[in-house]
Amino acid sequence: MDCGKLAPSDEGTPQGGICSPLLANIYLHQFDEWFVRNFARPDKATNRPAFEAWYQERKQGGTKAAAQMYRYADDWIVPVRGTRAQAQAIKEQCKTFLQETLGLELSEEKTTITHIRDGFNFLGYQVFRCDQPSDRRTVGVFVQPTEKGLKSMKQKIKEMTARKTLRDDYVYKIQAINAAVRGWANYYRAVNPTAAFQELDRYVWMRLRKWLEKKYQVSPSQVRRQYMHRQKGPKGGTVEFAAQEADGTWIWRYRTVQTKLIYHRPTYKKNWPNPYLEKVKCEHYILPTLKVIWGGYHEAPTYIANRREALRRTKGTCERCGTTKKLTVHHKHRVNRRKRKVEQADNRPEMLEVLCRACQDAEHRAENIYRMKQYAQQRQANAVKSKGEPVAGTTCTAGSVEGMRKHALRKG
Repeated sequence: MDCGKLAPSDEGTPQGGICSPLLANIYLHQFDEWFVRNFARPDKATNRPAFEAWYQERKQGGTKAAAQMYRYADDWIVPVRGTRAQAQAIKEQCKTFLQETLGLELSEEKTTITHIRDGFNFLGYQVFRCDQPSDRRTVGVFVQPTEKGLKSMKQKIKEMTARKTLRDDYVYKIQAINAAVRGWANYYRAVNPTAAFQELDRYVWMRLRKWLEKKYQVSPSQVRRQYMHRQKGPKGGTVEFAAQEADGTWIWRYRTVQTKLIYHRPTYKKNWPNPYLEKVKCEHYILPTLKVIWGGYHEAPTYIANRREALRRTKGTCERCGTTKKLTVHHKHRVNRRKRKVEQADNRPEMLEVLCRACQDAEHRAENIYRMKQYAQQRQANAVKSKGEPVAGTTCTAGSVEGMRKHALRKG
């Protein structure tokens, strides 16, 4: 599928398809076994002679470097503890095996040899080591979101708050931004993402403020007074963007710094645990249902937004009897559902009427009686046109008289 057009392919797997990583794992399994046989450290408990021989080659001044491969589908890295020449030799051997045995070509543009101090990117993460503390930085190995990933997320927020989206509903806009920001933050919550999180929060705040200024034609100070509120409770204390549903529920902007990070500082474990495989309590989020979910790109459900405005205008009461139970929104000017459009006049808030269930049923009965009278008059008018003379008990209109005149001229 390219730009909405289906292009059949005779070979290969589709880009981003679920079958692509599965086939890569099956085909590259030989590569994993070959790497373990040639470069991995032998198990000391099961094969002590091989481990002793490997350790002698690994000692200072030896010819063998310690290497370990980490692979995810067709993306893989090889951390090497040794010289640059040894790392280059391992790269050439891997290239030769992939080309001669598996018939694959190693991309020279994407395959580089770098020092851990300079860092490298893998699966959206940037891994680097800091040796000298400066500017409040500590010494150690750090993992954080890549600049490319942060830039891509900013571009997504920019598209969601572009000028062409000014007609979108404010409540749905906050929900769509929250879904995108929360998903991005949860992916990086097990590393060191604080600096990237703070930068993304500042960018979302700026874009949302500009979007509200253009949408409602107000100043920055008016945006702060009208659309930013102080949240109460344990998470309160700060002024944040918020919107209120018709039932009084508040929707607050989600900040990435609110994401609960996963910290691992093992003191007695031999290996670092996997943060996504540990038996920890699952976190629950209040997610929108399938009926109201919206990605933030296409046109928002305008009718639902206008329905909320109509309920807010009447303060939750029926406009005819004043009751507050079982309220519905009624169209004053209804049309065929198949012909209705989002921008049509009957979906505007001033063309919507808040009624209770009893008043709405009475209104529908009156509409049905009126519609049946209209059908009866239309049938009588059609009969007048077909016969060319008035029917007893019918009313002649200007259109029916003109039709009879033309019919008489055609007969004459």
